[in-house]
Amino acid sequence: MKSLGYAFRGITDTVKNARCMRIHLCFAFYVIIAGFVTRLSAGEWSAVLSCVGLVTALECLNTAMEKLCDAVHPGRSDGIKLAKDAAAGAVLCAAAASAAVGGLVFFRAGSLAAALGFFKARTAAAVIIVLTLIPFAFFVRGGKREKDTYGK
Repeated sequence: MKSLGYAFRGITDTVKNARCMRIHLCFAFYVIIAGFVTRLSAGEWSAVLSCVGLVTALECLNTAMEKLCDAVHPGRSDGIKLAKDAAAGAVLCAAAASAAVGGLVFFRAGSLAAALGFFKARTAAAVIIVLTLIPFAFFVRGGKREKDTYGK
């Protein structure tokens, strides 16, 4: 049970300290809302939730790699830069693949028609969804400011 607590603390610390994680979580929120609105099939849910989990997990690993590298070698190092860039690249690859999956799942005629029908029938829900952009903008902007030792 202790290890589960450490894991949740790691996720929480990543959310607090990594702006990219907060961006991924905001995208995940809207993707899940879109999944309900468009009534995804079980297979589509599996693909979408796997993508969300993969990007989130890789962002945690990327943040861990960055923090470890900064702690081990606070100065400039080509090897550390390569390791940090490779970890960030892994997140980018997963995010790009997730965007492709999202395109395949959500940008079909049936999904678009379902979304349009939902928003026509439930205008108040549509407004609430749009208004969530405001607190999410503060959520993404908030947290501790990242200090990048390599001037990215």
